[in-house]
Amino acid sequence: MRADFRLMQDLAKIVHTNAEAKIKEIKNLMDHFKNNEKCKEKQAAWHLKFNENPQELQGIKYNAGNLLMGANASGTPASFDIEKCAREIDRKIQGKMFTQVQLKNWAIFHGDRDGQIANQFKSTMKECLDTCGYDKTEP
Repeated sequence: MRADFRLMQDLAKIVHTNAEAKIKEIKNLMDHFKNNEKCKEKQAAWHLKFNENPQELQGIKYNAGNLLMGANASGTPASFDIEKCAREIDRKIQGKMFTQVQLKNWAIFHGDRDGQIANQFKSTMKECLDTCGYDKTEP
């Protein structure tokens, strides 16, 4: 799915809309509930009534702040704003952490028939740990 650029672009248009567009979509959905015959029947049977306008709430949005990662090539810790990088945060955190404990003593226990699965798990762990610059030893 991620490899299909057009699909991801279409999905982003739906998922990453602003608040006004989301309110418009909700009002459209509520209008369908109000006018659709099957919806009317179910609402009557279940004793439901939907408000035509969404409820407005007052609130405070706190700043998520910065995330401090490990040292980059220049030796200074990498830092990024969590809110500005929200859509690519999964890529941003694939580096070395600010501090991380070495994975020195670890083991994989498996039954006689699960050796192939254990080796696959070990290979996947090595790949992930290498991506994140994690110090490790063999299990």
